[in-house]
Amino acid sequence: MWFYWTTKTKHLLFKGVDINGTTATFEACVVLFLATFILEGGKCIMLYWNTRLAQHPLTYGQTDHKHQDRNPLFNSLMIPSSLEHIKRRRAKYHIFSCLSHIFNLILGYLVMLAVMRYSIWMLVAVLLGSMVGYFIFGALGHNVQLKYTSLLMVKETMDIGHINHSHEYPDGPSSENRF
Repeated sequence: MWFYWTTKTKHLLFKGVDINGTTATFEACVVLFLATFILEGGKCIMLYWNTRLAQHPLTYGQTDHKHQDRNPLFNSLMIPSSLEHIKRRRAKYHIFSCLSHIFNLILGYLVMLAVMRYSIWMLVAVLLGSMVGYFIFGALGHNVQLKYTSLLMVKETMDIGHINHSHEYPDGPSSENRF
């Protein structure tokens, strides 16, 4: 198959969605650009929820935004009140992570199906949307990674007289502590 320089497309994503002419092609390209841009933003959101899910429970006080007026020295003293609180929070993070994954999956497949119509114009719109989205949301994703990297469960704190063996546990010391 080849890509074509055409402004006519039959059945773009659904039966009955036909594109005829330059104006309709331009409108479809704008929609595809925005969809791909949103897809890149969805990747950043999914990264955020997955990173929060991997966060060590004792560091929740350092990242809660409810208590921003508190002195930063007190944030490290804020520990979860119970194991049930930790489980509820992890379940919430997991649900939001799953929802963002499903959103990204559906939107990604729709963008892929649009590109598979083999129109150069639609391919260029998807590539530009991905480029602009990554330019903007890639920086946000990098900031999320920097903020939460030191708070992940995979990293163990060193106790006096103990050696840090985090390299032996790629998924953390035990998988039962995830929820």
